Amino acid sequence: MEKHPRPKHKPIITFRAGEVERSHHDDALVISIQIANARVKRVMVDTGSFADILYFDAFGRLGFTRDSISLLGTTVLPITLGEEPRMKTVMTTFMVVDLPSAYNVILDRPTLNRIQAVVSTYHRTIKFQTSVGIGEAWSDPRESRRCYLIAVTLPPNPRPTLVRHLYYK
Repeated sequence: MEKHPRPKHKPIITFRAGEVERSHHDDALVISIQIANARVKRVMVDTGSFADILYFDAFGRLGFTRDSISLLGTTVLPITLGEEPRMKTVMTTFMVVDLPSAYNVILDRPTLNRIQAVVSTYHRTIKFQTSVGIGEAWSDPRESRRCYLIAVTLPPNPRPTLVRHLYYK
């Protein structure tokens, strides 16, 4: 990995009028990130959540087995947002849950704060500072719509006590 000198002062994160604005939507902010060595799609950015959640199906597709974790436990994995050279990697503790979901991962507010992310649902993007300037992660409107359509067809939550435990503990 190529090293870049740290800027003397941090650049200002802005959303300019010339940037694409997508005001006629209320879709979730759904991005792709790198987890360990795999590209993971259908990652919902949830600024109201206190738990980073990794759904067990996605966890299995990353190449891990049930022996790697306690089922419905936690695991720490590196996540990377953005693309070379403007990317940021942080270690993230995920709750691994075995529930049906339209998403593979939910990123929470504490992780977004650690990344120093600025989230704009209006612009469907996340911006964050890197050592070489401002990095971005854009929401994919097709994935957002696809996740919505999957979510409305899922059966009612079979384990409501587990979800309450994750969000309110």
